[in-house]
Amino acid sequence: MSRIIFAALVSALFADASAAQQVPGRDLLEFPLGLLAEPAALSSRMAGSLWNPASSALDGNGRWQLGFAGLATPQDQGVRLEMIGAEYRASRVITASLSFAQASVADIIRTETDPQSIAGEIPYATTVVSAGAAARRANAAFGITARYRTASLDAEHAGVLALDAGAIVDRVAGTPVRLAASSFLFSPSRRKEAATYLAAADVPLFRVDTTLSTRAGYAITHTEGRGGDGYAFGTMRYRQFDASAGLSQARMFGTTNRRLRLGVGLRYGGYDIALGREDGAAGFGANYQFVLTRTVK
Repeated sequence: MSRIIFAALVSALFADASAAQQVPGRDLLEFPLGLLAEPAALSSRMAGSLWNPASSALDGNGRWQLGFAGLATPQDQGVRLEMIGAEYRASRVITASLSFAQASVADIIRTETDPQSIAGEIPYATTVVSAGAAARRANAAFGITARYRTASLDAEHAGVLALDAGAIVDRVAGTPVRLAASSFLFSPSRRKEAATYLAAADVPLFRVDTTLSTRAGYAITHTEGRGGDGYAFGTMRYRQFDASAGLSQARMFGTTNRRLRLGVGLRYGGYDIALGREDGAAGFGANYQFVLTRTVK
């Protein structure tokens, strides 16, 4: 029954927002793929810079970075997302990035005039291929990314090109404030895609030499035609361990949802392994995220 409801919601979504979103599958990319409880605009945990092109800028500690991320929702929702990404520091300043992300919904049954299913399932999926470059200068990083998104909903197949840009400044006007902003899926063909705009800022709370550090901040996200959210978060790093937590308040289609996000990670020997959890919305259970990256010097 939950999948019938989900399929109905999907159909209603495209009926109401067809003017702003002609390529299906955009709603599947509302999930925090490659993220834990840190804001998307500031996160550099996953290789491939899905959310902020500037986050792919590697510093002098790494030449290559490879990563895999996955996200799964409860069985009654049936959404799965996977991503692989790579970054290569081509020079002291420039880093090139490449990523492939896919999202899909399983077991959406096909019906006609009553809830009785008929043969075959309704395919509903989207894929994003991204290639970009980022530059680091002093305490700032800037990046641009070209993306091509393809999607399918039943017999409908479509694709759209997007061009994104982003920036991260580690110290604003000599203060310890860190600031980031980026776009996600901004398309020159505005009628076919709904762009997302992200911004975030955080400040250090306290630090004990190189052993323990904590930061806190706030992030905002807005997607055209869908709404946005505000996110208050905090992060902590202790030696090789790190943890993050935050509370998101999203308003979408006239409904407000509050969701708690939690994440823990371990960095050791060039590997970064992390797990995350985010409360579900609209009556669904929590989704869980996994990120694994390998940095090669």
